[in-house]
Amino acid sequence: MEKLLIIEIKELNKSIASCDSFQDILSVADLDGSLSMQEERRGDDYSYPIRLNALLIVMVLKGSASIKIDYVDYEIKEHSFLTIMPAHIIQTQPVSEDFKAVMIVADHTFLEDLRPENRSPSMMNYMRVRKNPCIDFTPEEAKHIEKSMELLREKIKLRNHFFHKEVMLNSFMAFLLEMANILMGKRDSLVLPTLSRKEEIMNRFIQLLLVHCKEQHGVTYYAEELCITPQYLSLVLKELSGKSANKWIDDALMLEAKILLKMPQTTVQQVADMLNFSDQSTFGKFFKKHMGISPMEYRKSH
Repeated sequence: MEKLLIIEIKELNKSIASCDSFQDILSVADLDGSLSMQEERRGDDYSYPIRLNALLIVMVLKGSASIKIDYVDYEIKEHSFLTIMPAHIIQTQPVSEDFKAVMIVADHTFLEDLRPENRSPSMMNYMRVRKNPCIDFTPEEAKHIEKSMELLREKIKLRNHFFHKEVMLNSFMAFLLEMANILMGKRDSLVLPTLSRKEEIMNRFIQLLLVHCKEQHGVTYYAEELCITPQYLSLVLKELSGKSANKWIDDALMLEAKILLKMPQTTVQQVADMLNFSDQSTFGKFFKKHMGISPMEYRKSH
């Protein structure tokens, strides 16, 4: 399978002229077609296929452009609304000189902190958005979303707020609810999320992972439950989500670990036991590998 370049949000922010960013994990940016030639000269355009390691939301305000999403061509214009997930393969095409849009980019680490207690989203809702990345809004809907995006940008600028991250999490959740409200009104006109065989495998894997990730850390267990080989499971997950089976399992374990470490009555040893690590040291090494700090340091900082 083609190995795609994965772009991190920090790198993307550097290539955008007008961008307000919260800790390089959430950004609101203006896209301007008149600057596209300058970006191309700098070598910052992303005209080759990539995966972005973040959720990307775009509201087109003016002009037109072409974009490939999962190798399917989309023509976007005024009032087009794009939702591009980390699973999507994207390739930008030339935009019109009068093209203007507002874009939100949310890193996966920010999304994980959004609603950790509600981490079992409907697969059908996920697939509905994934299969309908480009939707036309009415002028009223577009204006409402643009205002919501600008409100989020204003919250980013509150850099001296003592509870800035909490403000950003709540503000982004409010934006998502406004977005979801509009999308719910259009659900009858969207492509029905019929799952392919590979998508069914991913769906079943995620459901198994939600139930068993604490005690089952190996790919083999999940592959056997799905009656496929570990290699094929990883291939399917990599193709659909950009993440291998091992990465899915590690991310699920890290999410569980962070939730448990926020419980002050639970010791690090108890967290290690609850997540089925052989001992506290092994858990500590796993956690530090993924977070860059020890479990105790994480607990003190949160």
